[in-house]
Amino acid sequence: MGTRNILLTAAAVAILTLGVRSPAAACVSRPITPEMSAGPHDYSNPSTTSKLWREGDPGEPLRLRLRVLDTCGESLAGTRVQVLHANQDGDHDPDRWRAVMTSDERGELELLTVYPGYAGGLPRHIHFVVSHPRYRELVTRLFFKSDPAAADESIEAVTVVLDEVRADKVSGWVGGYEFVLAPK
Repeated sequence: MGTRNILLTAAAVAILTLGVRSPAAACVSRPITPEMSAGPHDYSNPSTTSKLWREGDPGEPLRLRLRVLDTCGESLAGTRVQVLHANQDGDHDPDRWRAVMTSDERGELELLTVYPGYAGGLPRHIHFVVSHPRYRELVTRLFFKSDPAAADESIEAVTVVLDEVRADKVSGWVGGYEFVLAPK
């Protein structure tokens, strides 16, 4: 085999193995999602569906695409996520606007709900309790960048950027967030 062929073979091997990382090199550390109080709320009576907003409900629909990861950015399938928030007027209804969901094999979930109103003297927010057997439970809230009351730098890490969308005669909001859990 000539020198040229050896170099081409070495280059081909290098290109083919670029996508393969050793376990030691695989982790690019991500910051853990900040914890916040669960608030004085009762998380009972949750829906088992991720579609809380229904056609005809007052308020603007909000679709959140969520993902649960470990500190290396690996997806956490089978994560239990509890959700609770106020309605569009800032009122907590014991039978609405709460759910329990489980992340899929990619650690993903999707929630269709209503854009919450102001509650408890806080910016608009949604409560989350995120649980996985191998990770510490995360209790936190997500706030919204579009809410002028959420300009506080202390909540920047749990603030979601929303895009306004319009379909037919309905307008609403779409956003995404990645929860990062700490190992036990």
